[in-house]
Amino acid sequence: MDTDLIIYAKGEAFENGIYDLRSLDLLFSSYRSILDRLVAVQLGRRQLSAPTKRQLNYDVKIQEGSIELLIDFALEHPEMLAIFSQDGGYQLSTALTKLFRDAISLRVAAAKFIEKGQIFNININNSFNWGSRNNNIAINGSNITIPDPKILFAAQATRFSTDKLLRNIDGKNIKKVNITSPEETFTLDDSKKIILGRDKQILPASLKIVGRLDMVAFSSHRGVIISNNESFPVTWDEKNRTKMQKFADKKDVLFTVNPVIDHSRLDNNAIGFHVLNCEQPQTIMDI
Repeated sequence: MDTDLIIYAKGEAFENGIYDLRSLDLLFSSYRSILDRLVAVQLGRRQLSAPTKRQLNYDVKIQEGSIELLIDFALEHPEMLAIFSQDGGYQLSTALTKLFRDAISLRVAAAKFIEKGQIFNININNSFNWGSRNNNIAINGSNITIPDPKILFAAQATRFSTDKLLRNIDGKNIKKVNITSPEETFTLDDSKKIILGRDKQILPASLKIVGRLDMVAFSSHRGVIISNNESFPVTWDEKNRTKMQKFADKKDVLFTVNPVIDHSRLDNNAIGFHVLNCEQPQTIMDI
């Protein structure tokens, strides 16, 4: 496979070499946004900085057929991002496709619990690093286990563009859209539309995250958790004020939290936590 990524769309909007302009624009704009946000999450960031955006581009060729976009990552100065300079985008394209697959799989799993009105937990391994491998998520009873926190953040970061694309997959004009890397193919089709359910503002789940409580305003029950150089806004109830005061500005505190996801926003405050409990394990092992 000579191309980093292939976006393949099938449907009447792309047949006979004549493309419906609205559907074509939807495909281009949605996947440009999805790729931008996946790259940011894979780099351990909330969003791409302006300088990085100016450097990152996508070379696109259209293959005749239904429609097939052949995408290569293009950087004016590849050395600015070590990930790109390693192999010209092979590893990154594979990682992004797997990350997108797992992000949608997490949303599908959560949507099934929400649809039934059931409470569930997300168990997450708090480790941001480029070398981590995104494996399939696992569901055991009411627990959803994901091996990498980037999956949760990718699910939120790509939500708007993914939902916009899914709403236009109608089984006729657009039947399905594939994204393919050298090692992975992932398909968006009708089976993923469960994630478009209306009750997505509050995620009834709990997870554990290790970090430090900073920038605290105890009177308003607000602060920030710093975890692996990422900051997340947090709130807590009055009954937990004493405990939060005790652990303020201490390292390696184990917080049990509910994710607070504002689906109407895609800025730095879109993902936050509501603290249920906090403790400092007596023995912290550094690996």
